[in-house]
Amino acid sequence: MSDTAPIFLLGLQRGGSDQLHDALRAHRDTVWPEGALHEVLRPAPVPRAETLQALSGYLPTLLRSGDILNPQRAPGPLRPRDRAWIARELARATDRNLPEVRRYKRALAARGMGPGLPSGRGRMLVKVMNYNIGLATELDRIYPGARFVGLVRDPYDICESMLARGGDPAEILALYRYFGETLLRLEQRGLPLKLVRHEDMVSDLARAVDEVFDLCGLDTRAARGLSLNDRERGGAGHPPADAVGVQGRVEGLLREDAGKTAPARLAPEMAGMIQLNCAAIIERFGYLAPTAMG
Repeated sequence: MSDTAPIFLLGLQRGGSDQLHDALRAHRDTVWPEGALHEVLRPAPVPRAETLQALSGYLPTLLRSGDILNPQRAPGPLRPRDRAWIARELARATDRNLPEVRRYKRALAARGMGPGLPSGRGRMLVKVMNYNIGLATELDRIYPGARFVGLVRDPYDICESMLARGGDPAEILALYRYFGETLLRLEQRGLPLKLVRHEDMVSDLARAVDEVFDLCGLDTRAARGLSLNDRERGGAGHPPADAVGVQGRVEGLLREDAGKTAPARLAPEMAGMIQLNCAAIIERFGYLAPTAMG
C-alpha cells in the first residue's frame, strides 16, 4: 500500500457512514471530492449548469455500459474504458474540491482539532453508498493498494429507521441483504477491508476510528477531533466545515442521531422476514432479533 492509495468507505443509507466519513475527513492526510461516488460521477438531474455538464460527462458511459453508478440497483461488470473514466473523473473531482478541503482542515485546526493541511498530495477518501458497494472489486482493480472500510448496522434498527422515513419494506430488505451479503463476499475474497459495526462506533468512537486509521496506514496522532455534519443547519449533509465543532464525547451525539427516527417497533412479520433473509449477516455481525415487538 502506498501513502497515496485511496480509501473507500462502503456505507448504507441510515447506517452511520456520514459520521465515520467525518472522522476520516478530520485526518490531516485525507482529501475528497464533494459527495459520494454516485453524486460525483452520476449527479441527480437538476436544472443547474454544473450538474448538466457533469451529466453530459456520464452520458458516454451510460450509453456504453448502462447506468453502472445507480445507487438503487446492483451494477454490472465494468469495461476497461469505464474503469479509466472513473479514475480520471474522480481525480478531477478531488482536485476541484481541494480549496474546500483546505478550508475545512484550517477550520478544524483553528478549533484545535487537527494539525492543518495535508502533507503531500493526500489520500483520496470516497463514500460508496447502497448498491454501489457492488463496484468494490472494480475499484480494487482500478486502485491497487486501496483500502476499504465497510460499515454495517443492526438490520432491525436500520430497517425500522428507513421505514420511519417512508421506505418500502421490500426495497429496504432487498437493499440491506445485498449490502450485507456483498460485504461478506468481499471479506471472504480477501479484499483489504475493515468491517465496522455502527453500534461499536457509537459505544467507542475513538477506538473504532483508530482501528480504521491503522488499516489505512494513517497516523492516529494526526487527528485530534472531528466536525460532525449538522444536517438541519448545513443541508444535504454538506455543511460548512466550521458549522459544528465537536470534541469530547461524540458518542452521545451519534446515539442521538441514531435514535431520531425510531417510532413504533417493527411489525412481527417484518422482523421475521429480516431474520429469514439476513441470517448470514446477523450471524456474522452478532445481531439479535428484537425481544419485544409491537
